[in-house]
Amino acid sequence: MKPSLREDFLEAILNHTRRYSSPPGAEDLSNGLAIDIGNVQAHLRELALRGDVVVDVKGAITLTDQGIATGNQILKKHETLQCFLSEILGMDTSAASVEACKIEHAVSDETIDRLGNYIRTPFPQSPDIQGVKTTKFCPGRGQGNGSCGYAQSLGDFKEGQRLIVKDILGRGCSKRLLDLGVVPGEIVVIKRKLGNRSIVVQVKDCDVALSPEIASAICVEPAP
Repeated sequence: MKPSLREDFLEAILNHTRRYSSPPGAEDLSNGLAIDIGNVQAHLRELALRGDVVVDVKGAITLTDQGIATGNQILKKHETLQCFLSEILGMDTSAASVEACKIEHAVSDETIDRLGNYIRTPFPQSPDIQGVKTTKFCPGRGQGNGSCGYAQSLGDFKEGQRLIVKDILGRGCSKRLLDLGVVPGEIVVIKRKLGNRSIVVQVKDCDVALSPEIASAICVEPAP
């Protein structure tokens, strides 16, 4: 089995498990990866021999610790690349996902870490973009659980919570979020937290999907 195919399988298993809170079966992977069911079963046997997965008597496929580590690693690469291509370079989300799938198998961990830092890091002394403030540092940075300097970022709150946007961090994020209506002072409501850690928020009666990287750059506080 090629390393890229192994990674595709582990990523697909991890995504399915997170999205549906249950392990996939061979048919689920066949549909998701567009691979014939017979080939899927053969690949699963190889993954089991490698110590990546365990298939129980009912056909449920679960990842081992080794499989989870690799799956998380490739998923992080995919999400970071997709975020960079869509949020920074302005590509369509679907097209960015397709491109991320092509690149994720060859890119190094160091490159992904640098890309992630680039996305999250504000411009030093960056000017306001059409009224959206992008600061070098958030007041009280490091006090919360998220990457924001305020108490928390969007990803730290639960579905249904009503929040007020306090600040936005990150290169390229402010203009993109301005277009979506997510700006400092605006009220947002978390509608759904998806299995891939993306977040759907309601802004001015519209639902907006945000990637994990962008959500972590939005500093928020509970709305009064």
